[in-house]
This record gives sequence, structure tokens and C-alpha cells, in this order.
Amino acid sequence: MTDIARTRAPLAPAMAPPGRRRRELTFAAGFLIAGIAIGVATGPAAGALGYLSGEKVPWTASRIMAFLAYLAFGGSVAYGLAMASGLIDALAGRPVSFALHRDLSIAGLLLTAAHVFLLLGDKWIGFSPQTLLIPGMSPYEPIPVAIGQIAAYAAILVTLTFYLRGLLGPRLWRSLHMLSIVVFALATAHGLLAGSDSKLDTIWWLYVGVTLLIVFLLVYRMANRGAVKLRPARIGV
Repeated sequence: MTDIARTRAPLAPAMAPPGRRRRELTFAAGFLIAGIAIGVATGPAAGALGYLSGEKVPWTASRIMAFLAYLAFGGSVAYGLAMASGLIDALAGRPVSFALHRDLSIAGLLLTAAHVFLLLGDKWIGFSPQTLLIPGMSPYEPIPVAIGQIAAYAAILVTLTFYLRGLLGPRLWRSLHMLSIVVFALATAHGLLAGSDSKLDTIWWLYVGVTLLIVFLLVYRMANRGAVKLRPARIGV
């Protein structure tokens, strides 16, 4: 009887392990964020492409890379704040969240490098490696460009902290990692002051929207500092 009952009993559907479900949700959220970022950047990119001519290709391509780098860094900062506040824990485990947070920062650095070195092809202003790498030497808007250069170097430092967590310890790591807020603020100032198209409505609202998101998450993080306890530094990548 027991064997017959077992034979006739309907098979229960196989359930995915909780860890797998969390990873799938995280990747879905990552693709959603990437899709939103690309969608937001489509407007500025399309507007810039409308003015393309042979001489303006390096400048225009550099501007597109700048928008994408800004969105990548903004996404990394937003994701980090949301993770520190416990808002992401329902979607994914800390190792997966930490990896996505880190990879967005690395993508921002790579896009920033493309943004900078594409300017070497611009013949109107005449950038050189020295003027692109040394703050204050730019022939175009030297102070706003210097702000962006300092932001890029600070972003390199912040990204390196992802790999130095074990050496620095949790307290020093978090202190250095919070420089990401400064990097975001400097990058925003650089984009608004040095961007040749920052007065366009689409570009202006791009900066405003990302900034409001970061400010909201930062205020939420500070308001819940005592309520949310970060897990120990066992974040594997």
C-alpha cells in the first residue's frame, strides 16, 4: 500500500535553492539597472549624435563615454548605499551585491579612461597626455576639468579599496570607501561646469535625477545607521 501510494502521488515541483533564487533576482536587478542607465543615456547620446561631423567625432564620443561613466559611478554609489542600509538584502546575498557594487565602479573607471583619452583625437582644443592627466593644465576650462581629474584619481583609490578590504580592516575600509560620495559630488560638479552640453534640459535632469537618488539613499543610510548592522567582513568575491 505504501509503495502504491508513493507511486501514484503527484511529484512535487522542484524548488530552486534560496541562494540560486537570490542570485537570479540580483542579476535581474542588475540588468534592470543597466537598461535604465542605457535608456537615460540614450537621450543625451542621440542629441549629441545630431551634431556629429568628422571633426567632432572624438569630442562627441568622449561626451557619450562621460555620461555612461557618470551613470556607472552613480549606480555603484547608489547600490553601495542601498546595500549598507540593508535595502538590497531581500534580493541577494552580500557576496553577489558586493561584486555588482565593485563591477559598476570598475566599469565607471574604464568608461572614464575612454572619456579622457578619446580627447586626444580632438583637433579643436588640442589636448595632450600632460593636459589630460595633470590637474590645472587643461587648455579648456582648467578648473572644472581639474575637478574631474581629481575625481578620477579619487575613484581609482576607492576602487582599489575593494581589493584591500582584508588589509585595511572594516573601520578604515569604510572610511576610505566613503570617499565615493566625494567622488560622485566632484564628478557632478565637473559635468555641470565643464560639460559643453550641460545646459540642455535632458543633461540637466540627468544630473538632477541621479543626485536626488544618491542624496535620498545617503540620508536614509544616516537615519538608519544604528538600526542596520553590517555583517562581518566575510564578503567573498
